[in-house]
Amino acid sequence: MELRSPMNRTQDDIQKICLVYDAFLSEFPLCYGYWKKYASHKARLCTLYEVEELYERALRVATYSVDLWVSYCSFALLSYEDPVDIRRLYERGLSFVGKDYLCHLLWDKYIEFEYSQKQWSRLAHIYINTLRYPIKKLHSYYESFKKLVATWEEEIECQKDTEMSSEIVSNCGTENVKDCGYAEISNAIRDLLNQQDGLPRPNAVKKYLDIGELFYQRSNQLDRKISYFEAQIRRPYFHVKPLDDRQLQNWHQYLDFVEMQGDFDWAVKLYERCLIPCANYSEFWIRYVEFVDAKGGREIAQYALDRALTVFLKRVPAFHLYCTMFKEQIGDVCGARALFHRSIMDSDPEFIENVNREANMEKRMGNIDAACMIYEKAIEMAKEKHILQILPVLYTNFAQFTMLARGSIDAAREVFVKGIQQMPNKSIIEGLIRFITIHGRAEQIPKLDTIVANAIVPESDVSKAFSSQDCEDISKLFLEFVDLHGTIHDIRMAWSRHRKLFPHIMRPSFNYTVPEKNTLDKSKEGRNQMLVFSISSCLWR
Repeated sequence: MELRSPMNRTQDDIQKICLVYDAFLSEFPLCYGYWKKYASHKARLCTLYEVEELYERALRVATYSVDLWVSYCSFALLSYEDPVDIRRLYERGLSFVGKDYLCHLLWDKYIEFEYSQKQWSRLAHIYINTLRYPIKKLHSYYESFKKLVATWEEEIECQKDTEMSSEIVSNCGTENVKDCGYAEISNAIRDLLNQQDGLPRPNAVKKYLDIGELFYQRSNQLDRKISYFEAQIRRPYFHVKPLDDRQLQNWHQYLDFVEMQGDFDWAVKLYERCLIPCANYSEFWIRYVEFVDAKGGREIAQYALDRALTVFLKRVPAFHLYCTMFKEQIGDVCGARALFHRSIMDSDPEFIENVNREANMEKRMGNIDAACMIYEKAIEMAKEKHILQILPVLYTNFAQFTMLARGSIDAAREVFVKGIQQMPNKSIIEGLIRFITIHGRAEQIPKLDTIVANAIVPESDVSKAFSSQDCEDISKLFLEFVDLHGTIHDIRMAWSRHRKLFPHIMRPSFNYTVPEKNTLDKSKEGRNQMLVFSISSCLWR
């Protein structure tokens, strides 16, 4: 028995692990717990570079997962030597999830890291940024913020030199704090410490406190308003099980509220957070796309569509059709065509609808010949795959399209004729007669009469494909058409052929139904029925 080396066994193990996790996560990429388990296996059996690659791959598909960023940053703390690299990763993660209501999980880790590095100016940045949006630990961060400011105020009290009160600090007055951006906050924090002796500057501390107070007051007001929505979220993570209607309605109402606040970035972050538990619901993807596109975020809209199409809604034909309409509207006709070809049609009606929509799109583009080719390819595909039950519908739709696009009833009729010749089918002939009944006039009678005669007259090439009942049904339908559009001469000609081909219609019926004796009552009507029954019995003998 050949023994394998430990190295070979390790290689086999990691290959099997990768095979299992890759297969699962390609279908369910938002299951962050499995990414974490996968990374744990990689950290045990592979290089740090490979673990880092895995986290990067995970975050490409689950960019707005707070838990995944926490796991990645925890890995970086243990693996990276340069604090700058760790800090850069925290900042990158917070740029995506820093407005998530549950982002305190990442803020706490970042604060703990900067405390270990004794980076007080960076902590000042962190604390004031934790107050900018309503998050779960807003009040806890506000208390920490005040403690930090109180520490500086104590140091100021100990200063002997009070000449600092006349210093000039960054030009961001209290009345404009609401509109302060990152640059203004950075200037205020930069002015906190005297560059020479490292002591806090009184005016800068006051300015920093004012900015934080106003951020907190605004966020606290929003927190009270969104607390109802947050309390109703029962499942913030992805799961294949459906959400109940109350959960879905709560997300819609939450999105309505945030959209009305006018903060585009906050709205985008909430949509992305919503699309973790609601990833399988096309209504939220469509709402997201419509919202960001209306606000000028077309790249965001297209990226959202691509994610939904390739992973979460790839088996939802209705969403594929929505995407084709969106791409056509924005002028991406090539993208729309590609989507039609990628669409998965699980049923005959979906296949037919897809063909109709693609042909109609080409017609809107002015490509009539290309549109007709779509129908022809669909018909050939149905024949090759022996999906013969949809052929009558395809031929009828093709003829109607030809009539509309080319304005010619003769061209439309030829579509049916070609179908009858290639694949004789009762439904196709009936579709032709009904089509001509709606769109044609008396001048179409001779042409239609020739087609019908070829189908129902014995020994003709087409009639061999039909039963006698099929031929009779076709002839009856043609009689109705002639009766509607023709003259009495046309009617008599058609009727004469019908009578000769199906002579039984002129003969009396002997299908007399004998009533059950126990159903005959003793009334006069019952006695009469019994008398008829007796006479009929004698005659039949």
